[in-house]
Order: sequence, then structure tokens, then C-alpha cells
Amino acid sequence: MIIILTQCFPTKVGGIETLMYDVASNLSIKNDVKVLADQQDPYKDLEFDKNNTNFSIFRFKGLKFFRKRKKFIQLKKICSVNKIEVVIADSWKSLEIPINFLKEKKIPVISLVHGNEIITKNDIHQNRIKTILELTNAVVVNSTYTKNLLTKISKNLKKIEVIHPGVNSTNTITKQNIDLKNGYPTLLTLARLEKRKGHSLILKSVFNLKRIYPDIQYIIAGNGEQLENIKKQIKKYNLDTNVNLVGTINESQKKFIFSKTDIMIMPTLDETHSNSIEGFGIAYIEASQYGIPSIASNVGGTPEAVLDNKTGLIINNINKLDETIKKLVDNKQLRNQLGQNAKTRAENELNWKNQILKYNKLIDDLQ
Repeated sequence: MIIILTQCFPTKVGGIETLMYDVASNLSIKNDVKVLADQQDPYKDLEFDKNNTNFSIFRFKGLKFFRKRKKFIQLKKICSVNKIEVVIADSWKSLEIPINFLKEKKIPVISLVHGNEIITKNDIHQNRIKTILELTNAVVVNSTYTKNLLTKISKNLKKIEVIHPGVNSTNTITKQNIDLKNGYPTLLTLARLEKRKGHSLILKSVFNLKRIYPDIQYIIAGNGEQLENIKKQIKKYNLDTNVNLVGTINESQKKFIFSKTDIMIMPTLDETHSNSIEGFGIAYIEASQYGIPSIASNVGGTPEAVLDNKTGLIINNINKLDETIKKLVDNKQLRNQLGQNAKTRAENELNWKNQILKYNKLIDDLQ
């Protein structure tokens, strides 16, 4: 049996949430998997869990202090009556309470590391991270960039594996139309509305490029803390007819939006001073599945998600954003070639059938 401990899980929307679900779902093809997850929305969670037949999900509600302890009690119950091959945690935070128990029971432990959660605030914070991760049997990082961040915290980790997030086939997903304004070119940012995602920079570029492409469209999919700032900027630049704010979308709506998109664009910012960095960028790979090239910045782990001049374009100087968008819009042959390369990489290298083999091998190695 494999146990997954996670604070981040659907029905909450986000890259880590998607990753944890995909890890659980793909591991459950050959393993008995139980997920111990935080409750997000009681009604949505109930419906989601009811429709999931691949693995068991236990939900825990309440304040974080009590939620973590309830989860630990359930973990001990499961361990008392089952042989546990491994416990996989979404981050070091999910291991703070159970790590000593798991070590006493000699149960192998894998912690995932994504980036943001290992940006240290002070020495005390760094020691907490270091102490937990040094007790694990292995750490899975989403990029070489994240691995380099991690080795600055500790040189004593037993095993570090770089496994990029994967993508599942979209062949069985049916498109669900949503109301979008028509125009060309169509740019898309699929992400939480956070400062580091670069929405403000893109809106400024859309304003500048509107003089050349009066029908340019920019789709912003997602919700978050920057929503009101984005709305103000849309008004400031008079972009009401050029921007589609579509909010949180499901997989069927996502497929429809990708079918209308020419370029995926997310020039992420280095916000390490605010404990925020892009460790990889799964949205770029989701776009790749549909043959859509990406524009990204040379920040964090994004150059591992978008391969410069192969699956998209990497900007070293954010002042070149307008010029880079124009280059891809005007050169259809380049856009199509980068998009096809991206699609090939997503299907052949980063599909979950391949990525889950790496998880299974790591688990086998720990036995």
C-alpha cells in the first residue's frame, strides 16, 4: 500500500493540486493507494471523491493545528493494519508531525519539493525544512533549478530525484464552449492570478501591440489575489474588448480555450523576496499537448518547461516581451514548428505513462 499525505489536492485548483492527483491516480494503476488530504469544500469534495474509483481519499477539516493531528491519527490506524510500501508527502510541511513515527516504523518516506516552500524566511525556518527532509529516504524535485535551491539548504539528503510533472492524454476530454471574444492573435495565461505570473507585463504588451494587431485577444484563466489589480489595469489601458477574464476553468473548458489559443504566455517574475518562485510551470506543458508554443522568462525552473527555440521562446530581458510576441505572431512557420516540437515532447517525454515509471522505480529502490 502507498499512502499520500497532502495539503494540496482537488477540488482546490492549482499546479501542485493537479500534480498530487496525477501522482495518486497513476500510482493506483499498479498499487493500492490511500490519500490523506485536507478538505477544501465539503460539497465539491464529496462529489469529487464519489466519482473517484481509482483510490481511497480521506478528508480532514478544521484549523491546521487540529487537521494535521487528525490526519496523523488516521495515518497510524492505516499503518497498524497494512503493510506500507512508502509514504509520499506533497511537501516537508506534511511530514512535520508524522516523520518520527514513520522512521520508527521503518516506513520509507518520499517528500516532493516544488520550489516556493523551500524559500527560507530565516534560520529557524531553514532548520525546520532541513531537519524534516534529512529524515526522508528520498526527495523528488520538479526541476534541476529546484534541486539547486534544495542543495543550498542541505548537503546531507539521502537521494534527490528530478522528475518533471507529467501530463495525461486529453483524447477522452470533450470540449465545453465558453464565451470568448473573437480576434487574432490570441494569447493565453493559464495560472493563479499572482504577481509572479506576469499578467501585468502582458497587459502592457497587449496595449502596445494593439496598434499593430487591433483585434488581439488575451485570455486570462484563473483566479487569485491579483484579480482586482488586473481589472484596474484592463480599464487603465482600455482593453475591455481585448481581454477575456474567464476565471477558474475545468478540463473541458480548458480544451476549448486551447483550441482558440495561438501562444501560451507567462513571463514569470523572480519574487523570491516574497517567497514566490516558479519551480517548473505545468501550464506550459498543458499548452504543449495542443501544439501551442510558449513564451516564458529565464526565471526559476521555467527554462526546463519551455525549451528555448525548441518548444517556445525564453526571454532574458523582460523589455523584449513585445518584440518576442510579435516575432511569434508574424512568423507562422516558426510558431507551428515550435508548437509541433512542444507537442512531441509532451506526448513522448512528459506523459504520465513515462513519468510514473520513475516514481515506481524510486519506490522499488527504497524497499
